[in-house]
Amino acid sequence: MLTLGFGPKHEERNFYGVPRQVSAWALHIQCAWTLSKAGKSIPTEKSLVGFDEEVNAFVISLREALARLAPVIVEGISANSECGLVISLSQSFRLIVAMNGAGDDEDWRFFEKKRDARHLVIEGGRIVPQSFD
Repeated sequence: MLTLGFGPKHEERNFYGVPRQVSAWALHIQCAWTLSKAGKSIPTEKSLVGFDEEVNAFVISLREALARLAPVIVEGISANSECGLVISLSQSFRLIVAMNGAGDDEDWRFFEKKRDARHLVIEGGRIVPQSFD
């Protein structure tokens, strides 16, 4: 799963009481995605598949590369009727989220990082009705 943070950061303690910086909003992606810079694909969801050591090394290198470019700002978001997303970012980055069409599997969710906050959840290319309860 790809997890991304958006918005201002604040300190939060994890389950063990260890402080960490978290963003105000989160996007969790469990379907097909591609991150590109100036039209050139960087990673995709396949980059997070493999041996733990390889995946962890990839994630660390990507995180460090993006941190050097910070801040990366959301410039635009568009969605299609199948709940796919295109997120245009500063510095010529673009994140494309495409549905796998896998029935009841969760594709992605977007939520505010607050206790009891509502989550917009997409499963099987459709909005989960409980997202609006």
